[in-house]
Amino acid sequence: MDTTTSHQEPAPRFLSVGGAAAAIGVSPSTLHAWERRGVTPPAARLGGSNRRVYDVADLEALRTVAEDRRRQRTAIAV
Repeated sequence: MDTTTSHQEPAPRFLSVGGAAAAIGVSPSTLHAWERRGVTPPAARLGGSNRRVYDVADLEALRTVAEDRRRQRTAIAV
């Protein structure tokens, strides 16, 4: 009889700016710049702190912005 239990931690719901940036292939400063320019909606603030976080549900939209920016740079370079 197997008496071990499998306990799996739930996936995090929020990512730090650095975590979100790494997930979409840009630098944290790029995400901050996009937020300042209004390219992306502002990141959420966790629990009254000044720490910015992105909901994992926002990653697809952020990825789309990153891909669009890359395409624009490539088109200009060509």
